[in-house]
Amino acid sequence: MRTGLTACLLLVVALGTSLPQRASAAADQPEHPAVAEASGEQAIAVTKDPKLELLRTAKISLARAVGIANSLHPGAKTAHIKSDIVLQSLVYRVRIVKRQKVWDVVISAETGAVLHDDDVSALVDPDSEEAGELAALQSVGPGMPDAIAVAERSLGGRPVQAELRAEDGKLKFVVVVLLGEDLKEVVLEPPGARLRKAPTSRDDAPARRKPRSQEPS
Repeated sequence: MRTGLTACLLLVVALGTSLPQRASAAADQPEHPAVAEASGEQAIAVTKDPKLELLRTAKISLARAVGIANSLHPGAKTAHIKSDIVLQSLVYRVRIVKRQKVWDVVISAETGAVLHDDDVSALVDPDSEEAGELAALQSVGPGMPDAIAVAERSLGGRPVQAELRAEDGKLKFVVVVLLGEDLKEVVLEPPGARLRKAPTSRDDAPARRKPRSQEPS
């Protein structure tokens, strides 16, 4: 099944509990699920990281956690999903958005139970970069579940984290996949996912041409 997502970039990334630092942009490849590996990157063993060991054996997958969060608010779209350890147990933190509403949902990676479902709409600054990304997300056809599925099919590993990213005025999905002892980052670009430009201020706007009747003769 085609999702309309274009796989742009794959990187082997360093060990850490959060997404790796942003990589330099790469030229888009033709639209297909295959992903080309970036050269010059080195894999780092992650077997001793306790968080990744929990991710490796979690009963609830990343895709399943997204589905649980979205089922709480039908029609909502996922902005990002990250893992965390709470009281020695692994949980997924999922941010979803629908129109002007934003929720943070915390889900047990062991049982799939919803631990929290909080409306955080008031915490998102309407003039922030995040607000622009969330607004653009709602106009995108393929969503985070599609991006996770493409990344998983392309590599055959286990997706462990996913987020939105804005680059060059375009919205992209970034999925981190645990493959063997390595973490790999896959960047996918949905078609037509452009961010809205901020309105031009009066100071930056070009001077308006005077009506012909007011121009000097």
